[in-house]
Amino acid sequence: MLESFLLLKLNRGIWVALLNEEKIIEGIRYFEDYRDNLVLASRNLKLKSEAHKELTKSKIIFIQILNKLASKYYDAENYSDALKCYTALFKYEQHNIENIKKYIECLKKAEQYDLVIDLVKYLEILQPDNIEIYKLLSEMYGNENNNAKAVFYIQKYIDIKGEANCNAQDYNLLGCMYDKLYSQDTHNINDGEKSLEAFYKANELDENNYRYLSNIIIMLTKLNENNLAKKYWDILIKNHKLNNSDKFNYAYFCLKTKDFKNWHKYFDTRFVREYNPTPFPKLKKEKWNGKKDISNSTVLIHSEQGFGDTFLMWGYIDRIVKLAKKVIVVVQDETYELFKHTNPDIEVISKNRFKEADIEYDYYIPFMSLPTVLKVDIANISVGENYIEVRQTLIDEYKEKYFNNKKLKIGLSISGSKSGNQTRDIPLNTIAKLDKLKDVEFYILTKDIQDKDLTIFKKNRITNLAKEFKNFEHTAAAIKNMDLVITTDNCIMNLAGGLGIKTFALFNWHYEPRWFDLSGENIVWLTSVKPFVNDKMDNWDYSINNIIQSINKILQ
Repeated sequence: MLESFLLLKLNRGIWVALLNEEKIIEGIRYFEDYRDNLVLASRNLKLKSEAHKELTKSKIIFIQILNKLASKYYDAENYSDALKCYTALFKYEQHNIENIKKYIECLKKAEQYDLVIDLVKYLEILQPDNIEIYKLLSEMYGNENNNAKAVFYIQKYIDIKGEANCNAQDYNLLGCMYDKLYSQDTHNINDGEKSLEAFYKANELDENNYRYLSNIIIMLTKLNENNLAKKYWDILIKNHKLNNSDKFNYAYFCLKTKDFKNWHKYFDTRFVREYNPTPFPKLKKEKWNGKKDISNSTVLIHSEQGFGDTFLMWGYIDRIVKLAKKVIVVVQDETYELFKHTNPDIEVISKNRFKEADIEYDYYIPFMSLPTVLKVDIANISVGENYIEVRQTLIDEYKEKYFNNKKLKIGLSISGSKSGNQTRDIPLNTIAKLDKLKDVEFYILTKDIQDKDLTIFKKNRITNLAKEFKNFEHTAAAIKNMDLVITTDNCIMNLAGGLGIKTFALFNWHYEPRWFDLSGENIVWLTSVKPFVNDKMDNWDYSINNIIQSINKILQ
């Protein structure tokens, strides 16, 4: 029996060797098997004392080796291997504060934020007077997009620390958490104002800091405080060199404030900005800057970004046709059938079939750069209406199948891309208020709406046309049969406007900067699109009620 126990003890050399060779997982598993066998041996009265001694000694050796390895990996920023060590160590050293903090850092690097939160809460029990824990909890809840809890803990941290002891970074973090709460969850103006107040305090403590000035500008823009935002843009530009992301944001801000010159100057930084650059193919020829004579040149115009951008920018194509010898346009596959026969002077190619080597051209222009190269301003920025055409035979097919009635025909589009700005989307039950109208027929143009969801319309017939559309040519043919389109800020708005159909466009209180003037009877870019702007964030009832009044006038 003693010989058998000796053989068991000698197995210690195996897991020690494995750990020394840095075969971490194998070493940990072998040690745990070794430990379990010692526990079994301790149940034998003759071996109990020796087994307990060996169990105690082996745990000490295991912890020493693993701590040494964990520190080595952590210091070398090898957080993956360090994580393996700290996970195993936590079973035996649950009160080792320094190790727990390093363990938390490793979990953060692995983006296991829910586990971080659990460990930080455990650390709070061990260190109830350590307010830094609340700051860490705030960051982790922020990473988990639990913004309400993120705000709660950073506010608790600042309240306990006291205003006199808080630094600029503390207030900046508070501002960021309130910004996320406002932008992603509540859209409550009070949360936005609290974010701005925190950024102001950060800037007071560290005046003209690049980050804090940028955050003030972002928040002022979200709160539609454009005059104040201009003041802080001037301070930022005076004291700092802008990165490309800031130049792009500044370009859009300039458009919103009708500073067309600086919009043109900085807008192409969208392709090189540090955060979320706009994808665009690397083309071999020179990009046209609007200055060189292209009367004897072939110009390639290549699509970018969303479908709505293509529908809007198509209104500028004729201006390029008048300047160039030949125009080639590359469009998204879903729009190809719509555009391929629009103009005999334009060669249209679908994006999927475009191969630069097969195309002879002299210059290229990204689609959204058309206003820039044309140097448009308030006098000529409008693309008007009726510049997108549809095959009459397809229009007639849809008329015969869906629109052969005498009611007012209204198309509805209440959401855009799921990866885009969700503050533009309207809940279906909100537009159900339109059902109170008389003698109308509705047609859904938005995908991802199920027929069963349309049962909330009781009085008027509503047809889910979106599921019938093969591509945007079909969408356009259906829209051409409508008397009115009601839409949010999405591609259907731009398509309907380009087709010249009367369109009522719904905008949230804070909207995309390109719509620089929504105070009139149209959105300036498109003359057949009338804007309806919410009086506060997400109050779609306000705009829907105004639309109902306008439609009743049409019906009368």
